[in-house]
Amino acid sequence: MQKDTSFIENKVSAKGSLWRERAPDSEKISALKNENNVPDLIAKILVGRKINSSEVNDFLYPEVNKLLKDPSCLFDLDNGIKCLISAIKNKETIGILGDYDVDGATSSSLLKLFFDHYHIKSEVYIPDRLKEGYGPNKNAIDNFYNSGIRTFITVDCGATSVEVMDFAHEKGMQVIIIDHHKVDKPLPKCSAHINPSREEDNSDLNDLAAVGLTFIFIIALRRAIRDLMLFPDIDEPSLKQYLDLVALGTVCDVVQLRGLNRAFVKEGIDVISRRERPGIEGLRSISGANDIGVTELGFRIGPRINAAGRTGSSDLGFRLLTSRSEDEVMAISERLNNLNQQRQNIEQTVLFEATNNIVNEIDEKKLNSIPNSIIANGEKWHLGVLGIVASRLKEKYYRPSFVISTNDDVATGSARSVSGIDVGKLIIDAVNEGVLVSGGGHKMAGGFSLKTSNLDKFKEFCNERIFDEADEDVLKKVNFYDDVIDSYNINRDLYDLIKLASPYGQGNPEPQFIIKNAKIDYWSEVGTGHLKVKLSNANYGNIDAIAFGAKGTAVGDLLMNHSGGLFHIAGVIKKNDWQGNKAVQFHIKDLFTA
Repeated sequence: MQKDTSFIENKVSAKGSLWRERAPDSEKISALKNENNVPDLIAKILVGRKINSSEVNDFLYPEVNKLLKDPSCLFDLDNGIKCLISAIKNKETIGILGDYDVDGATSSSLLKLFFDHYHIKSEVYIPDRLKEGYGPNKNAIDNFYNSGIRTFITVDCGATSVEVMDFAHEKGMQVIIIDHHKVDKPLPKCSAHINPSREEDNSDLNDLAAVGLTFIFIIALRRAIRDLMLFPDIDEPSLKQYLDLVALGTVCDVVQLRGLNRAFVKEGIDVISRRERPGIEGLRSISGANDIGVTELGFRIGPRINAAGRTGSSDLGFRLLTSRSEDEVMAISERLNNLNQQRQNIEQTVLFEATNNIVNEIDEKKLNSIPNSIIANGEKWHLGVLGIVASRLKEKYYRPSFVISTNDDVATGSARSVSGIDVGKLIIDAVNEGVLVSGGGHKMAGGFSLKTSNLDKFKEFCNERIFDEADEDVLKKVNFYDDVIDSYNINRDLYDLIKLASPYGQGNPEPQFIIKNAKIDYWSEVGTGHLKVKLSNANYGNIDAIAFGAKGTAVGDLLMNHSGGLFHIAGVIKKNDWQGNKAVQFHIKDLFTA
C-alpha cells in the first residue's frame, strides 16, 4: 500500500469530482489497529467510517440480539401494543396499510406473516400510487371500514396524514402509525404514533427504516401475547426467520448501515442465503443474481418490487413476499421483471427530457455555474419514475434535485438530496409557508404536491433555502478513497479482507481504491456501453477491470482514447467467479490523467 497522496490533491477527475483520502490520520489508524488487533487496511477502513475502538467488535461482528433495545424505548409503542391487544382479544380483523415501495411491502409482509402465525385475521391495503398517491387516503379508510375493520396499522406512511386520520377518527377507528418519515405539527389523531423522529422520542433509533421499526413492534407484540397467554396452543414464532424481509427493506430504503441496521442486514443476508423465502428466490432467479448481498438487494431485487408500485400494480410486491405457492411466485416474478423493464424505458424517456430542460435553462439564463438546486418539470411525466429521475439528476449535477410532473392545475414531485441538505425539512417548511400543498420525507428524499401556478415560486424557494443552508463545501462534488494500491495487490485475499467490514452501503460505503500511474493495456466494448479493460501499473501484471455504462462519458472517452498515457484510476474491488474459478475484478468509477 502506498501512502503518497499528493498526486491528486485539488485535481478534478473525469467526472468533475475532487478525490480525498477518507482517513488521513495515521495515528488514529495505528491506535485502532493495535488496540483491536486488526489488519492495517481494516483499521484504515474503520477509522474512515468514524468507528471508535469501543465500537469495533459490534461493527465487525454485529448481532441483532446484542444491539436490540427494549422495544418500549420507542415513544408510544406500549400504547400501540395495548390498542392492538384489545383488538386481538375482541377477535377483530386487523387492517394493514402499507406504502407501495420495498420498505412498505416488507413491513406489510412482516405484520401479515406474524398475524398469520397466530391465526389473527388481517387484511392488507397497498394504495395505488397512480390513482391514490402516497400514504393513507379516504378511499383506503372506507375500504377498511366497509370490510368491518375498526383497527388498522399504517407502515412506512401516515406520519403527516392529518386530514385522513381525522376522517378515520370520525368513524371511530383505532389507528397505529409506524413510520420513520419526518413529522410536523399538528400530529395526526391516532391511538399510537411510533416514529423516532418525534420530538418526544428518546430511543435514538432514527436511522431505522419502517421495516426495522415494524420488527421491533412485533418483538413487543410477541412479548405481550406471551405474557397474557393469548394463544397457549400455538408455539411462539422465531422472529429471526423474518430478518430476510428486514434486510431487504433496510437496504432498499437506503438508511444508514450502522448499529442495529448493520446487524439486521448481515443476519438477514444469512437468512436469505438459506433460500427459504420463495418470493425473494423467485426474483433472485429471474434477475440472474447468483449470490445475494447488499448490491443484489439494492439493484436487482428491490427495483423489481418497486416497479410494481411505480407502474400501477402496487400490491404485487407484498403478494410475492408472502406467497408460498411456487406457481404464483414465478408468475408474479415474471410480471415484476416485465414491469421493471417498462419502468426503465419510461425512466430513460423522462430523464432525457428532464436533462434537456435543465441544459436549455442553463443556456438561456447564461449561467456560469450549476444552480443551487436542480428543478425539472414536464407535462404528465409518469409519477412512478420521478424519484428515480431525481436520483439520476442528483448524481449528474450533485445538487438537491426535484422532478415535477404537471397535470393541468396540479403538480406532483419527488426530491433527492445531497449530504448536508435536509430535503424533508425543506419540503415541510415549503408546505408551512404555503408554497406547496402537501409533502414530507426525510433528509435525503421526499415527495410533494403543489399548484402548477406556484412552480416558479417553489424554484425560488428552493434556490434561496439551499443558498442559505449550504456552506462552501456542501455543493462540491467530493469522493473519498480508502487507499492507494498497486495492481499486483488486487487479488482474492484482498477481497476477502475487505469483506470483513461488510455489509457495505449507506453510512458504510464500499471501500474505494486508487491505482496510481495505471496503463491501459487494451479495452473492448461488452454489453450495451460497458467497457472491459486490462490495466496494469508499475510494470506488474495486468488485472481485469470494467467500467459500466462508460461509453459516451468522460470516463469512457479517456479509456478508449488513452494513446498510451498513464492514469490514476479510482474504483472498487469485486469478486468475479465463473466456472468454478474464484477471481476478482476492478470496477472503475472515475479517473484522472497522470
